[in-house]
Amino acid sequence: MTGWQPTYAHLRAVVVGLTVLVVGVVIGRADAVVIAAPLVLVTLWSARRPDTEPRAVTPLTALTVNEGEEVTWEATIEGLPPGGVATVVHPAQKLLEVEPAEGLVVAAGADGPGPGSAVAQIGLRPLRWGRRRLGDPAVAAYDGWYSWRWGPVPLDGMRMTVLPVTAPLDDAAPAPHPRGLVGMERAARPGEGTEFNKVRPFGVGDRLRRIHWPVSARTGRLHVTATYSDEDAHVAVLIDAVNDVGESTGIDGDKSSMDLAVRAAAVLAQHFLHRGDRVGIRVFGAWRVTMVPASSGLLQLRRILDTLCLIEPGTARGEDALAARQGLGAGTLALMLSPLIDRAATQQVAILNRAGIDVVVIDTLPSGMEEETGTTPDALAWRIRMLQRRVETTQLASLGIPVVPWAGAHSLDQVLRDLSRRRSTPRLVVR
Repeated sequence: MTGWQPTYAHLRAVVVGLTVLVVGVVIGRADAVVIAAPLVLVTLWSARRPDTEPRAVTPLTALTVNEGEEVTWEATIEGLPPGGVATVVHPAQKLLEVEPAEGLVVAAGADGPGPGSAVAQIGLRPLRWGRRRLGDPAVAAYDGWYSWRWGPVPLDGMRMTVLPVTAPLDDAAPAPHPRGLVGMERAARPGEGTEFNKVRPFGVGDRLRRIHWPVSARTGRLHVTATYSDEDAHVAVLIDAVNDVGESTGIDGDKSSMDLAVRAAAVLAQHFLHRGDRVGIRVFGAWRVTMVPASSGLLQLRRILDTLCLIEPGTARGEDALAARQGLGAGTLALMLSPLIDRAATQQVAILNRAGIDVVVIDTLPSGMEEETGTTPDALAWRIRMLQRRVETTQLASLGIPVVPWAGAHSLDQVLRDLSRRRSTPRLVVR
């Protein structure tokens, strides 16, 4: 509804005031005339329709934030009559907190940047990653007597991209099999780097700043400090999006398996990219996104976070187990994030291990799901699947594939150290 329309309060005041006034005059009741006189005077005083035309604008149309980050949605209303007010409502949505809780804000015309303008601010806090469109906000304006109303007029909803939250992974364990030319990982061969290797005699091409003077003075011959070269590793983050197990209530509440997988992928990508490694992701079971090629740098981290927001679990079926190995060679560190509900995930892990790829399975099944009890057919089927799942994880452990439940940023500390020690051991690889 556009244009100024009389409010119900104004219409009631007109009908009640005039009726009581006429009845009081007709029957000669002075008290009725005294009661009706203020209502009649107010209706006469506010009978004129405002001649201004309000206009509402929202500066923010798209925004990128992190999970749990508070942002302010703002609407500016201009063209209010003298003494007028504006009311703005922003409806709440699932996994979106609104402050105030009702999403209703009343702003006076004197609170704006200029005369006849008002600014309404509503706090928004997204609780889960993803891309969404916030709607449908609306605005209405009233004159100073609340006799005339303009609107409500719908406003454009804001497009919000919510990135998964990341936490620093304070882990000094190196990734196994560094292969590139740059990075922070210690290579298996000597070269220019920062980690000490040994002290050896001076040779042609050695830098003078590498001379180890205590040993040179003791032996009477120049010696230099040799180091291991600093290289990078290829890290592939594999996400099983075939099933989303558990109920998600946001970052502050219960977490589903997909919540754990997406947030763990964000943490791991940030960690290895900050170390200078090359990181790529591959998603199984989601049709909107399949993979992000391996690369390095902060731009790659933003590309990965934007891609994680597009995951919709269970939207693609029939994943080929052999697809997990495409583009991955021996020496790659593969991190499989899966609740291990679908057998295809176990097959993919076995294929990667046979190809000589270091695989770490990160179990994203929410805690407490394995102990679910009940006598219904669904509960019995779930318990049978959990028993089969235990057998599969035991078989993976017998193949030397670690299965680590995700419990935060320090879940992989010991596992990565063990893989680094194991990288010097000869292995049989299927070519």
